[in-house]
Amino acid sequence: MHCLAASFSRALLTVAATLALGPAPNAQEPAPAPLPLQHFQSLRDSLRELVGEGVVILRGAEQKPSKEVFTQDQEFWYLTGIAEPGLWMVCDTRTGQDTLFVPPFSRFTATWDGSRLAPGEEAAERTGFDVVGNIRSFLARDLDALLAEDEDGARPVVWTLLEAAPNVTSTDYDAAGAARRRSEDPFDGRSSREQAFAKALEERFSGLEIRGIRGTLNRMRAVKTDAEIAQIRAATQAAAEGIAEAMKSVEPGFYEYQLAAIARYVFTRLGAGPDSYAAIVGGGPNGCVLHYSALTRQLLADDLIVMDYGPTMHGYATDVTRTFPADGEFSDDERKLVQDVYDVQQELIRNVRPGATLGDLSRMCNQLLQDKGYRSFHGPCHHVGLAVHDVGGNVLQPGMVITVEPGAYLVDEGRGCRIEDVVLVTEDGCEVLSAGVPATPDEIEALMRADGVGQNDVGVK
Repeated sequence: MHCLAASFSRALLTVAATLALGPAPNAQEPAPAPLPLQHFQSLRDSLRELVGEGVVILRGAEQKPSKEVFTQDQEFWYLTGIAEPGLWMVCDTRTGQDTLFVPPFSRFTATWDGSRLAPGEEAAERTGFDVVGNIRSFLARDLDALLAEDEDGARPVVWTLLEAAPNVTSTDYDAAGAARRRSEDPFDGRSSREQAFAKALEERFSGLEIRGIRGTLNRMRAVKTDAEIAQIRAATQAAAEGIAEAMKSVEPGFYEYQLAAIARYVFTRLGAGPDSYAAIVGGGPNGCVLHYSALTRQLLADDLIVMDYGPTMHGYATDVTRTFPADGEFSDDERKLVQDVYDVQQELIRNVRPGATLGDLSRMCNQLLQDKGYRSFHGPCHHVGLAVHDVGGNVLQPGMVITVEPGAYLVDEGRGCRIEDVVLVTEDGCEVLSAGVPATPDEIEALMRADGVGQNDVGVK
């Protein structure tokens, strides 16, 4: 078995080198550029209007004590587009000035990690902020001036994040759960970083009123701008291309992790960023585990594979799933299962439009699956954006992006099926952004007859 894995790795490297000499998949559609500075400036302008008079103070993520790639907290990224650690953002609605505070230049950091923002006009031009200042000076004296009492003895209202902040690859639910578990740990008990910040401000500035900003930002984030939709569209196209390549490449004898590796190669080739979530590639009984990510099974000829995987693009996530046979041909039972789930999904997609609700779609999904003899294990929809399970409301509006993902899981028979597409709500209906990878049994079998980047690496076909 180890020889098979080694053979696959050598072959994938060879094919990758060969492909590097030719056009990349979708080479005519390069990855979109990062969101422009004007986009973030516009969001900060909108935020100031929504909160009214006061001061917005938001801290970015700190550098983790590890060598992993730094990822910014979602709210900070949403308003700045800057992925560097140790930053603060201050939007003063009284003056209309946006200030970014950064650490002073460090030659050590520049040597080891590369050039980072430094206080001054050059950084202001690069980031779109009115001023980029020194965080040390700000904390030593300027914060006191910012929150000083006026002639009537009143301090400005401070708007900040009071809930645990998720990073780009996390969700509100994940961050809140981690903070709760730590606070309830009898050998830890610390509050979240955000709660500690609010408490420190209250102790330092008597009479200070602090208000949470999460609700306001969630309402802003629910409906995506055209620029955000372009990022989600590109991430989704990359996910579709990667999954399609894995479908073309798979053979009995492959390991689940090898399919994930093929897809990840395509993601990177297309300019995508980190994964939106850990790859889910479940063969046979593993396809019934909703968030299965061990990826250790060697695939058998009669395995049905649930593959749920997608990258980010400039911080924006996607979420695409397909179900396909390891040997390239559906058995009668497999074909019925996949066709049934596909038919349910298409009926749900036909009902995605402005004014529809996620609750109605969930109830419809449950009934449709029951009518076909299945039981629903999970909801069929969630919002997609900076988080793979993004913030958003129950009632759909144009510009929202959701998934439509019914699933049926036959645990006793050792096979499951989930089909998931990313869907943009439009003015008069919806658009499926992940249509680039087939989902019906006939289309999947036709695709799998083509060669993929990992084809013939285990010597079966």
